[in-house]
Amino acid sequence: MLIMSEEKFVAFDDQLKDLRPEVKQKALELAEGYHQDGLEPGIALKKAIAEAELWFLDSEG
Repeated sequence: MLIMSEEKFVAFDDQLKDLRPEVKQKALELAEGYHQDGLEPGIALKKAIAEAELWFLDSEG
């Protein structure tokens, strides 16, 4: 499923390129869900990146 997400969001690679690999993966997973819920890919990805970054900071303790 992640491969499908990457293809769907490849146009937004500039938003993903500087993320840590685990944050990028989490963001793509979240964005896929948001997109399936009806958000446009760009909006879904922006929201997902913000949440993935918070997730990463929380997981670091």
